[in-house]
Amino acid sequence: MRILHTSDLHVGRTLNNISFLEDQKVVLGQIADIARAENVDVVVLAGDLYDRAVPSAEAVNLVDDFLVRLVVHDKRKVLAIAGNHDSPERIGFTNRIQRELGLHLRGTLTDLSPVILHDEHGPVAFHLLPYAEVAMARQHANGGGEDPEAGDVTDQESDADTIAVGDSIRSHQAAMAHLVQASLAAGPKIPRRVVVAHAFVSGGTVSDSERDLSVGGASQVAATTFDDFNYVALGHLHRAQQIGETDRVRYSGSPLKYSVSEADHVKSVAIVDLDGAGEVSVRTIPVVAPRDVRVISGLIDDLLKSGEGDPHAHDLVGVRLTDAIPPLDPAARLRRWYPNLISVEMARRGGDGDVPDPDDETPDPNRTPLDLFSDFFRDMIGTDLDGEEREIVVTAITAATSRHEEAH
Repeated sequence: MRILHTSDLHVGRTLNNISFLEDQKVVLGQIADIARAENVDVVVLAGDLYDRAVPSAEAVNLVDDFLVRLVVHDKRKVLAIAGNHDSPERIGFTNRIQRELGLHLRGTLTDLSPVILHDEHGPVAFHLLPYAEVAMARQHANGGGEDPEAGDVTDQESDADTIAVGDSIRSHQAAMAHLVQASLAAGPKIPRRVVVAHAFVSGGTVSDSERDLSVGGASQVAATTFDDFNYVALGHLHRAQQIGETDRVRYSGSPLKYSVSEADHVKSVAIVDLDGAGEVSVRTIPVVAPRDVRVISGLIDDLLKSGEGDPHAHDLVGVRLTDAIPPLDPAARLRRWYPNLISVEMARRGGDGDVPDPDDETPDPNRTPLDLFSDFFRDMIGTDLDGEEREIVVTAITAATSRHEEAH
């Protein structure tokens, strides 16, 4: 069976009031073209079809057009789940006619039974697990009741194989373990199994675009939770990546770049071939948006000169300025050539003009607030504090320290 796996469409998304809708229309068309060219049996959408729970009419129409092309015109099976950005009820609304046509949408936990599809080797069970908050999974395990006073843990459970039920569900790990076992129990024992889930699986690489599922490590789920499946089609993280040493557990990544932290991503969809023995092989096919999201760096005067002749000036651009002194109103000046400017920041400058990585530095607990501010000043301005500036900083630190001590 051949599967096209994608996720995190985020239809209707904007960035600094810049709409992605036209870019999304083009990319969704590319995905449908790939599904046709590759003659896939099923298209899997692993959550976050929309960017918000109440999407605009334009966003709804675009997703509708995409699904109609896949299901009605091209006769593809489509399996989709709700992500943490979606409205479970909106995604979960489907009727018998849609299911007969091959469109299966799961938004709530009402039905966790697998969708059974067939190929020349026999049946394949697709277990669709929509995103669910911990309390929702706890309610499901309790048959409808839950303790509203009970909170969720802030540390990931260490035993990923322990199946939590009822009131013992206090983390995303326990919630996912319960949903996996509930879905497996809800259908026949079929040897070839695929699970579709929207979660943060341990070992994944994040970007700035993903909305946190919870605080601390409680949002993470161990990959071993999905050991009963031949392929794990994941959504939530925007970088295409495999988890572990094989392609069996995989994030397709989002098909568009949605922040400057994704500027280095190569966007694609995953084509997954599942053979008769349940072995998978995965390859990726790139998708390219009309406008790129990229970062440019340099002195503002140099960037203004190069911007005048930049053939891709309408890309969504983040700027990192390396000027020694922050220039006046850089955003307005840069927008003359880069109308879709999404951010401007000053690069942190070291003494040699390089931009150090703050993650490479180990904090020294013995350093004083004055030491830390002096480093910050040097990084931002490129020179050390002079005597007068140092006195001003010392006075400010002393006053702030006194107010803090009085308050406590």
